[in-house]
Amino acid sequence: MTTTEKKLSDVLSEFASTMLTDFPIQGILDQLVRRIVEVMPITGAGVTLISDTTSPHYATASDSTALQFEKLQTELNEGPCIVSYRTGNAVAIADLREERRFPLFVPRAIEAGLLAVFTFPLRQGEKRLGALDLYRDTPGPLSHDAMTVAQTLADVASAYLLNAQARADLADSYARAHATSLHDSLTGLPNRTLLLERIEHALLSRRRSGKTVAVLFIDLDKFKKVNDSSGHQAGDQLLVAVGARIKAMLRPGDTLARLSGDEFIIVCHELDAETLVEGIAARLSEALSLPFSLGGVAVELSASIGISFAEQGDDPEQLLHRADMAMYQVKRKGGAHHQRLDVREQDLMDYRESLQ
Repeated sequence: MTTTEKKLSDVLSEFASTMLTDFPIQGILDQLVRRIVEVMPITGAGVTLISDTTSPHYATASDSTALQFEKLQTELNEGPCIVSYRTGNAVAIADLREERRFPLFVPRAIEAGLLAVFTFPLRQGEKRLGALDLYRDTPGPLSHDAMTVAQTLADVASAYLLNAQARADLADSYARAHATSLHDSLTGLPNRTLLLERIEHALLSRRRSGKTVAVLFIDLDKFKKVNDSSGHQAGDQLLVAVGARIKAMLRPGDTLARLSGDEFIIVCHELDAETLVEGIAARLSEALSLPFSLGGVAVELSASIGISFAEQGDDPEQLLHRADMAMYQVKRKGGAHHQRLDVREQDLMDYRESLQ
């Protein structure tokens, strides 16, 4: 095996190993252009990625000079890489001084020291990805074997890019599905599952810091009347607006979640004292009493807010349940108020059942 063949074999082995890993696309392209300069009789190499919906964009280059030539073709949207991408064929220019197809690219490239260009399409079947560009500062053709080696490397790079993109698309799809499973589809706020996770995290932090954790259970008073009078679409718009107004009042580390219907939950953690929650609840009540505009119509609301504080041995469900019961205590008194639980829970359970 010749030295060139050995180097080519090493490069191909590197590509094959990365096909089974999560090695980043940028990293493998950077490695490709560096290694191809070692294998081929050239002075520089670069990759330009292209799609039918976007302008050509530079991906990587072996050095600053090659980068200059990549950027030049990108800026001008003219050059051998554009032709190679569009036709799916290699473009060999042994002497750039005799090239007439690229009136904008050629003079500027020659001025920068380029005299020969060999471009190979990045493709797989009908899928076209861009082009691999090989540069030389001296004129002269590449041998048939060298052209074959270059196209082989371009084809392997194409296969890697498609494989890596498929992995990235799958990861993005999973991330979107996971995010959807943890968030309310209407408001985009955390749902019950994510809320309980956040409460658990707050309880763990409380054990370390000793600071106060509070849960505020917010239920909009007489929200059903909005749905009945204006329709469910208006009701949905109102819920989104309520969520946005509440969120704007919270600290960055606090959590706002939506359960079902018109129920919103706030988790406040790392509070220095329980008395701070009274002020938070009062400000929330005041903010939610201000009119909301729905299609130019002012809609007035009020809210019942139940408050619970984390105690030793609490789990997320217990903390949330006490806030829920405190909210129903406010409801029983006519709503539009806030307080923590201070009556028999069974009485509130009976009252809650009577409302359903």
